[in-house]
Amino acid sequence: MSDRNYGCRIKTDLTYKGYDALIMENESFRLMMLPGKGSDVIELLYKPTDMDFCWLTRMGLRGREAAFNDFQGQYEGGWQEILPNLAGKHMHQGIQMESYGEVSLTRWTHAIVKNTPEEIAVTFANRLRTMPLLIEKTIVMTSGEPGFRLREKAANLSPAVLHADWGHHITFGTPFLTPGTRIFLPDGTDSPFIVPERGQPGGFDTLPAGSGVYRLVRPDGLGAEVGWDAAKWPHLWFWRDFGGDTSPPYYGCHYNVGLEMFTSPPAASLQESIDRGTAMRWAPYGETESHLTFAVLTEDGREAGRGKK
Repeated sequence: MSDRNYGCRIKTDLTYKGYDALIMENESFRLMMLPGKGSDVIELLYKPTDMDFCWLTRMGLRGREAAFNDFQGQYEGGWQEILPNLAGKHMHQGIQMESYGEVSLTRWTHAIVKNTPEEIAVTFANRLRTMPLLIEKTIVMTSGEPGFRLREKAANLSPAVLHADWGHHITFGTPFLTPGTRIFLPDGTDSPFIVPERGQPGGFDTLPAGSGVYRLVRPDGLGAEVGWDAAKWPHLWFWRDFGGDTSPPYYGCHYNVGLEMFTSPPAASLQESIDRGTAMRWAPYGETESHLTFAVLTEDGREAGRGKK
């Protein structure tokens, strides 16, 4: 594949802090992912203002170390795929489930499926070890559009009925997040949550996914919109850390929000989600599909590059 330095383009065969990395970009937007670490998204850069929407923790991305190999020990912020469980480490039907599921910790394969100046697409895949599930997601980026589209499929490779929890762990923070940022939640109202000054208390809520769209808009009008399949991911986890809590693991150092779509509300184990009927169910050899979009907003909430509300 020849290099291209205009329009839509893809950079592969990269290593960043010891992890396999991949960059997809166009004239106005750059997406950086780590297929070598759970397919984490660690850069969502809007080029015209040099604004990265990805929040990074006080430690940022670090290399793998044997003493810190769980989700929290490797957590750099950003955006993670979560499957097949939302809980901490526990046993499920005799199998050890890692905290927040194995796909956020393991290596994904990837393949370029479209590569033109007008549009690019890359498919990422992970075949689980804890249960016979195959997850595939294709990210599509179009010329001139600051953002991307994600199409996703999870398939049962066995004759057994399978249950799992699934979703996306998305966080926003500094430098994008500022006091006065309005968060429009998918509750059908025009009354936003207003981000307070640093040092204020945080919080956590589980909300209905509603319309399957939320927006964050800064006082200067720059913002982000995330849309998703609310039928597949009907629960929105909304957690806040504004530095008012100095207890571990963040010690008051962070200023961020998480807006994360999942199959279930929080649970102590995968079995708890199954028992209350919120875990996703796959019939033998069955599969399910879902989708998600990310778009940059400008001009007080207008979608950049498309000129529509």
